[in-house]
Amino acid sequence: MAAEIYAKDYVSHQTTKDLGLDESEAVDHGWRAAFPDLELTIEKEIAEGDFVTVLWRGRGTNTGSGNGLTATGKKAEGRGISIFRVVDEKIK
Repeated sequence: MAAEIYAKDYVSHQTTKDLGLDESEAVDHGWRAAFPDLELTIEKEIAEGDFVTVLWRGRGTNTGSGNGLTATGKKAEGRGISIFRVVDEKIK
């Protein structure tokens, strides 16, 4: 599915380093493994030119292991902002 929406040269600019598509997908799979019931909700979207900004909220229960987390059984919730650049109908 990622190939359908992401450009081959996709880069995710994270807090500590940049991730290519394969590494970014691995991180996403790690979160899904750690929080199998993960629910992401889009609260706001703003689009201007090639850019789309998304305010999102994530909720889930840490019942699995992934991204260095071991299962705790605790619920977690967080919010974040993602900014995407869309080129030729793909997230770049």
